Amino acid sequence: MLAACLTRKLLLSCSLLFVSLPSLAQVASGESSAEADFRRGVELFQQGNLTEARQRLEAARAAGLDSMTLHYNLGVVYYRLGELDAAEQSFARLLSSPHETLARYNLGLVALARNDQAAARGYFVSVSENGGSEKLRELARIRLSELDSGVPASNPLPRRLYLAASGGYDSNIAGLPETATTREGGLFLDAVAAGSIRIRGDRDAGWDLEGAFLGRDYPDDDDYNTRFLQGKLARSEQESGQTRQLGAVLSQSWFGGDAFETRYGLEGLVAWAQCPGGLPIDGCDVSLAAARVDGGSSFEAYDGQWYRLRARTGHRIGGWKLEGKYLWELNDRSDLESGSQFVSVSPQHHAIEGVARYSVRGDVVLGVIGGFRYSRYQDPHRLLEGDAVEVQRRTDRRWETGTFAEYGLSRRWLLRGEWLFRDNSSGIDSYSYQRHTFIVTLEGVL
Repeated sequence: MLAACLTRKLLLSCSLLFVSLPSLAQVASGESSAEADFRRGVELFQQGNLTEARQRLEAARAAGLDSMTLHYNLGVVYYRLGELDAAEQSFARLLSSPHETLARYNLGLVALARNDQAAARGYFVSVSENGGSEKLRELARIRLSELDSGVPASNPLPRRLYLAASGGYDSNIAGLPETATTREGGLFLDAVAAGSIRIRGDRDAGWDLEGAFLGRDYPDDDDYNTRFLQGKLARSEQESGQTRQLGAVLSQSWFGGDAFETRYGLEGLVAWAQCPGGLPIDGCDVSLAAARVDGGSSFEAYDGQWYRLRARTGHRIGGWKLEGKYLWELNDRSDLESGSQFVSVSPQHHAIEGVARYSVRGDVVLGVIGGFRYSRYQDPHRLLEGDAVEVQRRTDRRWETGTFAEYGLSRRWLLRGEWLFRDNSSGIDSYSYQRHTFIVTLEGVL
């Protein structure tokens, strides 16, 4: 990139926009709610939290703040979120201001993101020929040169990469999903990598390639090590504050070094920046997934089908952010039968989870977690107790609670500490357990 940020407070994205406007004056005392929302929105952007930054800046606008700096910063946030119509509207508000040349340059960037080269050329020609700073004119000439030579402008399609490394202690190491725990504790190490890239299309719509890897190692007992690898090819569209995605998913998991499950299926998602129906909540999404499952050579009992419905939402109240999730999951598996004994691995789950976060200051967040899950298995277990076979359908009630703290090391990286406690009460005593997990994570978004 050819220019540095000139005003850190106002210029939200050095990689996209190169010239800043005069900063909004801060009032040491008696700061209005609109000004406080504006200031917090800039801080959230600097932490890489684009969605919440947008919410705060929009709240400042709704509270009556109407300044060039607000519209400029909203335009940057909308651009980074891929909401090109909203970005265009925000930058257009500057066309009748002393910063018209800057507005035209940024509108050219929006046009490039749409692959509208004719409109982009018009904006950049206007900037290069009609005044403004020399630095801005030079940037416009570079864009025009890229268009003339056929070299792609430095305006990449959406891509994201998430990385995390963790270490912690598990008081009750679990075996396979929904089986009895070991009743033994141990240290563990986690690694997570997930990313996506648009391989075809533009910022509003296209084909996305996504991938994820998760791994957990128990240094003292590698029989319980797990691995998970997933890939997805999806068609995504974004329009008027709504995002839609439908994709094909393929995943493979391993347990203790052996292939556990291969899943292949479909997943669809609809997300709204503002929930429909006039509900007083900030955003929500609904996803539906279905997959065929093939168990590994030692896990044929897990062959079958898997279905999941998930709904999530969130709302901000002052310094608090509240999040809620509902999950329904259905498994129809082959199950395990040996002689007169039978074990079902086909549960139906209903789960709710809530998270409350409080921003102590710009780089410190404290939070609490709570949840409940009810599980009912498709067929009754038949288990040998002494000389008799006991028949009982398994039903579980699992409560969980926890707390966490996050410290922002930079705009892209944070350190997180978490404690989580689960208490599972089962109709079959051998499946009841309590479990404490302590974990420290370094995570970042690139």
